[in-house]
Amino acid sequence: MSKLIILSNRVSIPNGKQPSAGGLAVAIQDALDDIGGVWLGWNGERVDTQDEVQFNLLRKDDVEYITCPLTESQYSDYYAGFANNTLWPAMHYRSDLIEYKSSEYEGYQQVNYLFAQKLAEISEPDDTIWVHDYHFLSVAKYCRELGMQNKIGFFLHIPFAPLFIWQRIPCAQQLIEDLCQYDVVGLQTDKDQKVCMQVCASLLKAQKIQQTLLSYHQRTTLIKCYPIGVNPTAIQKAAQQFIDVQDFITRPVELNAAKTIIGVDRIDYSKGLLERFLSYAEFLEQHPEYQQHIQHLQIACPCRLEVPAYQRLFERFKIKIEMINQEFAQEGWQPVECIYEAMKHHHLMQIYRQADVCWVSSIRDGMNLVAKEYIAAQNPSNPGVLILSKYAGAAEYMSEALLVDPNNKTAMINALKTALEMPKQERISRYKQLMKGLKDFDINDWRNAFLNDLQYKTALQDFRFMGMRNVNSIYQNL
Repeated sequence: MSKLIILSNRVSIPNGKQPSAGGLAVAIQDALDDIGGVWLGWNGERVDTQDEVQFNLLRKDDVEYITCPLTESQYSDYYAGFANNTLWPAMHYRSDLIEYKSSEYEGYQQVNYLFAQKLAEISEPDDTIWVHDYHFLSVAKYCRELGMQNKIGFFLHIPFAPLFIWQRIPCAQQLIEDLCQYDVVGLQTDKDQKVCMQVCASLLKAQKIQQTLLSYHQRTTLIKCYPIGVNPTAIQKAAQQFIDVQDFITRPVELNAAKTIIGVDRIDYSKGLLERFLSYAEFLEQHPEYQQHIQHLQIACPCRLEVPAYQRLFERFKIKIEMINQEFAQEGWQPVECIYEAMKHHHLMQIYRQADVCWVSSIRDGMNLVAKEYIAAQNPSNPGVLILSKYAGAAEYMSEALLVDPNNKTAMINALKTALEMPKQERISRYKQLMKGLKDFDINDWRNAFLNDLQYKTALQDFRFMGMRNVNSIYQNL
């Protein structure tokens, strides 16, 4: 019987010590909980020698979790190096932060080959393989070289870099060739889909068959938008459980007595944290009547501190929070409370429900599931307000939020004031429309849309190169 095998950089191991609140991990877990399968990836551990890189298997319910550690050099080159010092800034339009090293690219390829070998070992010919995110652009190439004819799809959770940025990466053409070894490539937004098609066509001179189909070296790749969703029913259920926020912070936060703003972000330059807190400080200065009556609760998870750009940002962020609290704090009130660690997903949903405003200020974001989860967690009779960066992919699907340019301090300040003062009836009206959108295309719809296209597209693949001239009309329906 065929099975689904998912490959991602990190695997959310059941009963693991670290909570996994990330959108990718939650989305994959939801998909596997529903239909079963295998989840393959790195376990987060590092070892000294290649001999210690051994795969371990854990079974829970209908899911198998297969993980391995990486060597220190693999971690340095593949993860901290090429993936997050080259690809991540490139995909987030930060060409100024790209640091390319050929040795790191080689390490990236070695790890892609490592996981391709494991896929070849554990898969049957009729298994479906779904690869996730920028860490594994080259896995399909190695799978094909190893003789695998499986249906292999790829989903990119982050934005797709435009051509002028790819042209700054020496190995760009090879990576895009590797990407076209997948049967289906999924993107978050229509914009990203168009950019991906343009890059593939320009760098490879690939033939564009339809708006979503490319032909390159006798293989067609379906490149299509699949906006990732959430599970509104499960989130509502989790959010209705009471949580005492005092269990997680050192100072009192009266969520029911004052207006509370919630932010949940990794400390990453793509999230616009400095821009948001500059605006928040200016808001407190311009509107002193809100002092002692609002509080910004920020859950900020440090990450990738081996990368210099992240080290610098973390220090700047901490200094900014301290400055705001020193300038505006009064007896019994602190304007910002920051938690520097991840939280369990169901605890986050409970905090979302109690918060009056959620502030998402991404400078560039593939989707941003915090925005969707916040709406899904709200009390329908008294919902909060979402302030959402227009540069987050979610903005393409959540027009009833307060959309804002995070680089425009005045617009950010005005949006916060509007959110805090929005009448209940307007909050309910906006919430209903936003919630309808979440239910119309939820996490299950996302998974099914991608996997169905992967099945049908691959079924037609053989016919196309057997000389069927009318197959294009079939492809148009994909």
